[in-house]
Amino acid sequence: MKFLFVRFKRMARFSFFTGLLFLINLAARAQVGDTTYLKEVSVYGLPVTSYATGSKVVQIKSGEEVTTLSNKLIDETPFYLKTYGNNQLSTITIRGTTASQTAVLWNGININSPTLGQTDFSLIPLFLFDEVSIQYGTGSALYGSDAIGGSIMIGQNSGQFDKGFAGTFYQQIGSFGKFNTGLKGSYSNKRWEFRTKLYRSFIENDFPYESPAAGYSKKQNHAAVTNYGFDQQVNLKISETQQLLAEGMYTDNIREIQPAVTNDQANETLKDRHARLSLKYQNDSRFGILSATAGYIFSDQDYTDDNVSTVKSKQLTALVSMDKSLNPRSNLRYGMNYSNYSASSENFTSTISENRYDAFASFRYALHRDWLVNVNLRQSFYANSYAPFAPTLGTEFHILRDKKNSLVVRGQVARGFRVPTLNDRYYIPGGNPDVTPEDAIHLEGGVNWSRTADSWHYAIDGVIYSGWVDDMIVWQNDDGIWSPTNLQQVKLHGIEIDAKAKFTRPQYRIVGNLNYGYTRSINQKGPDSFVNKQLAYVPVHVLRASGAVLWKQWTFDIKLNVTSVRYTTLDNDSYQALDPYGLLDTSLSKFFLLKRTRFQLRTEANNIFNIYYENLKNHAMPGRNYAISISINFNNKQTP
Repeated sequence: MKFLFVRFKRMARFSFFTGLLFLINLAARAQVGDTTYLKEVSVYGLPVTSYATGSKVVQIKSGEEVTTLSNKLIDETPFYLKTYGNNQLSTITIRGTTASQTAVLWNGININSPTLGQTDFSLIPLFLFDEVSIQYGTGSALYGSDAIGGSIMIGQNSGQFDKGFAGTFYQQIGSFGKFNTGLKGSYSNKRWEFRTKLYRSFIENDFPYESPAAGYSKKQNHAAVTNYGFDQQVNLKISETQQLLAEGMYTDNIREIQPAVTNDQANETLKDRHARLSLKYQNDSRFGILSATAGYIFSDQDYTDDNVSTVKSKQLTALVSMDKSLNPRSNLRYGMNYSNYSASSENFTSTISENRYDAFASFRYALHRDWLVNVNLRQSFYANSYAPFAPTLGTEFHILRDKKNSLVVRGQVARGFRVPTLNDRYYIPGGNPDVTPEDAIHLEGGVNWSRTADSWHYAIDGVIYSGWVDDMIVWQNDDGIWSPTNLQQVKLHGIEIDAKAKFTRPQYRIVGNLNYGYTRSINQKGPDSFVNKQLAYVPVHVLRASGAVLWKQWTFDIKLNVTSVRYTTLDNDSYQALDPYGLLDTSLSKFFLLKRTRFQLRTEANNIFNIYYENLKNHAMPGRNYAISISINFNNKQTP
């Protein structure tokens, strides 16, 4: 496989421009025909995920619950979240990749830390967002650096004008000092829309546990977490074809770092503050759908032990794209992205500053009403260097499509990359300025079948994938100094199955969901004891299953979370591995309407069999716990 990467690197200087000429040629040829093959385009163009043809893309509802994105992903996806305790630091692995190989984008802007290269999902409050979209697999051609294992897009609904006033209040009280509060309000007329969201969450985390490593029953201490923040949006409808969307978000997190089960003398704390601002202009012009976004992100982290260590970073981003419907068969999207990153830390000799540039293009074409193809291209530049050229070719074909049945097959081949972080190159001591970007190739094929018959609806989605990651960056201890090198080569392959069933009657509904992931992430380079071994903290099997019964105004649901063995060392030492576990949660809720106000009461029981489990070696997770909540929607539009 190595020769493929070498050839790609040699072609990087001219491949992007060759690809652009190819797209332009296809676009010119596409100016024929009068049959509508693509879905109708909204006034502000196709979402970027519409150019992810051939890959698996899912949406997650934000809902009204005050919780973290980490908890939501654990509930609804086959991803593995390595959590350092309850509501503590939480990093992700998608399809066997590392935490730094998932791109996280807010309003189209990559918000992974420029120093660490990853996102702490416990710091993303789902209450402040309307939308979460997930693309599985490599997506660097669409999203840029880091999008090797997958990409997670978080943001807000588009402007909703002339809707008047609406509001939501949420309150939850639960075990171990849990106390979560959220408040949303919005008002819009024909030209203006204002949305305000506020939240605060707290948990003492004083749960009891009995760890094999400790050998006796203990009560968790020094693990309290406090989060609060707000989001403000102001949207202006300039005309029927133009909008201006402004958003400002601030979050503050204070947590006592949960100690290992064998540590009774913990005193470490971590404070994180994040400010995010964006301004987006959209215009449906005769040249296409113009979208221009300017963003500013500021992060401040204080780690306190006996001393205080501070890391600050800033990010300025400008993103411009044009989405053009060439004819009923085809769409063309192209644009550029500029970002300036700066960071300061006691481990940098001075404030580090770096510019990055991206040029990208996508072409989507319907060869037939049932056959769609997509080409995406991206070339990135950083610190006077080229990132690997990232092309993607995807296709999907409707084998069967009628009123009751749908059968779609799809496939994609993609190249991805990850630019080394500022820590990788400039950290003192140990930073390596010669470390190169990680380089990946990813292939996948999938099938989606759905059927509606009388009261039943079924849907099954299956994916098989394979990939290679070359020049993976690994920090190694060299004479007492940790330093990064392009050491590892990793082979990835796996299977994903999503199944859904729904039975509907006039008085009730029964819904079932199942998500299963089989993941092999095999190291192929390094010391003999590490070769042909599963990467650390990547479970081979993950299963999520849920069922719900909805009767009149009542809902009862049950959820199952099964996670297999996870090795914690690169040599897969079974003695150091984390045991598999299965968790069962359940809830009961009831809603009712009072004029135009909707009330929902909910009670839940989690880990009802009181299973002891860990997601990080020697860090306990809570046993059986309970919570009750109330949600009130003002000026609600629903009817019983």
